[in-house]
Amino acid sequence: MWGNRHQSNRRGHQRYTLLNVDLPAEKVRQQRLRWAARTAGFVLGAVALFVGVWHGGGWLLKSGFYHNDHFSMRSVDIRTDGVIQTSQIQTWARVQKGDNLFGLDLQRVKRDLEMVPLIETAAVDRVLPETLRLRITERRPLAQVIGYKQQGDGDLRRVRYWIDGKGVVIPPIDPKLTTRDAPPKWMPLIVGLSQAELMPGREIESPQLSAALELIRQFDLSPMAGLAHLRQIGVSRRETLEVLTWQGGRMTLALHGLDRQLSRWRQIHDLGRQHQRAIATADLSIKNNLPVKWALASRTRPE
Repeated sequence: MWGNRHQSNRRGHQRYTLLNVDLPAEKVRQQRLRWAARTAGFVLGAVALFVGVWHGGGWLLKSGFYHNDHFSMRSVDIRTDGVIQTSQIQTWARVQKGDNLFGLDLQRVKRDLEMVPLIETAAVDRVLPETLRLRITERRPLAQVIGYKQQGDGDLRRVRYWIDGKGVVIPPIDPKLTTRDAPPKWMPLIVGLSQAELMPGREIESPQLSAALELIRQFDLSPMAGLAHLRQIGVSRRETLEVLTWQGGRMTLALHGLDRQLSRWRQIHDLGRQHQRAIATADLSIKNNLPVKWALASRTRPE
């Protein structure tokens, strides 16, 4: 009994024995070669497809867009909010009729226009099939400043610059390039800036200049509008502005709180009018007990 059970287990164990058969080396080598050939064919096919699409797409773009006379520029639509002639704007943009709209680098045109100190922003668009559209925003000067340039012979030449609301230096435009013959209105003169800062197209970073420009912006809407006119603003001091009016008054203002100081200026002006006096000097930068020097009103009238 026990002997038969042992023999049965041995036969069952032999039933699950695995046979290991080695393939010939030549057949393994052939399988590897077929796998390598398939991989190489797939890679070459993908490369050929990419090259074909690349060159085909390039040919399609050239023939359909870049070399297509249907997209040649036949008009340049230029509009500006200022006084610069459109022909001068087109010259700065370096575009001309006949250029291909798709071959034109719009970013280059925009960059060239915005590098002109007289231009603040430029928008450039294609209007298919034949129009290039330019929309120009010109810098608007708020003040003027006097600089000096050294000539070739060593002499200094007096040069007048403009400054816009952001403190960017603007060279005065040649009247031949403008659409208006009327001279620009008077702008307050800024004094006290360094000559090295007067570079056209450069923004002057100065808290004193920023305060002076803010004063010019607020003045025509302040209580002093029409009662005094700004002639000169000095920005050489660190904490205050020195203002000279066309009426002959000299005012000292702090850099901050301009609206409050302009209201106090009006109160002092009305007080002097009651006594037939005008302000000769006043320091509005002081909060309490500010000093005021009076003059006869008849002597302060501008010539």
